[in-house]
Amino acid sequence: MIISNKEAVIACDLFLPLRLYHLPKWLQEDLKIAFPNVKIIPVNTPDSPLTTSDATIYWGNRITPEIIQNMPKLEWIHFGSVGVNRVNIDEVSKRGILITSSKGLVVSSMVTSAIAFMTNLARGMHYNQILRNKKDMDRNSFDNYFDQIHELAGEHCLIVGFGDVGKKLAKVCKALEMNVSVIGRSIKKHDSVDNFFTLEKIETAVSNADYVINLLPLNDETEQVFTQRVFEKMKFSAFFINIGRGETVDEDALIVALKNKNITGAGLDVFAQEPLTSSSPLWNMENVILSPHVAGLSKGYWDRQANLFMYNLKRYLENDSNSMDNVIDMKFNSVLK
Repeated sequence: MIISNKEAVIACDLFLPLRLYHLPKWLQEDLKIAFPNVKIIPVNTPDSPLTTSDATIYWGNRITPEIIQNMPKLEWIHFGSVGVNRVNIDEVSKRGILITSSKGLVVSSMVTSAIAFMTNLARGMHYNQILRNKKDMDRNSFDNYFDQIHELAGEHCLIVGFGDVGKKLAKVCKALEMNVSVIGRSIKKHDSVDNFFTLEKIETAVSNADYVINLLPLNDETEQVFTQRVFEKMKFSAFFINIGRGETVDEDALIVALKNKNITGAGLDVFAQEPLTSSSPLWNMENVILSPHVAGLSKGYWDRQANLFMYNLKRYLENDSNSMDNVIDMKFNSVLK
């Protein structure tokens, strides 16, 4: 079914080996059928040119200010991710370039990952794996961890960053009978939230939390906001979970806090340097669960991405940008809301 016969050229960097960053063939075919005069040109990958001067649309995650400058006809950038901090705000504002993100596509995945970290840390699943590897898994062996085994009901969760993921996570945590606090841009009422804090009150906010879940984006305000002082203010029995951005954490300070047992454990999906360096002490810490920046991963991602992009492409070709989904106001680009 043809949706539009209008012409457009899309520069797309979604032709990398990882399936999350590789445009599926079925989607390429669907786009050809629905938009027969829209051309997709691979760019900014090892096997393609950096850019193309004919493109009016850029679709992907790897755009840079230099690429934007070399695309004089560019009118719309669509990110396959939530974060849009790779663009130059002044440049896109001056040229009136439209920015959309894939906000909302990974909400359920991120919430599921946060809960997975929480439940696994709370119930000592990482310790079970250690005992399994030693072939010494029985109640007597596990008894060493008795004081480190938690429940969720009645415990206190602090969500740092109150965007779409934070809002849904708060509902889930409240349904699990947890006390929920939030760090957001402003203090306001929410049915699932018991206490609100702003970012400058982070030392106070973490002091009573059993689980501190970092969902922060990276910007000037949030870079290394989790400092040594913040970790020192946390309860010794607390868990730190990071599925936001690695650069928002002073990783050396976190490692010291874990070594010195200032906190009980951590679940980390993102790191200051990725992939995690082979020399990092985090590899050998028994009280840490690691994953390779996959908190937002889901087999349903491309179905949702296809629906979003094709809907927005139709609106773009109709010159109806006011009806496009996930348009970003670059003046207020943050999920700390």
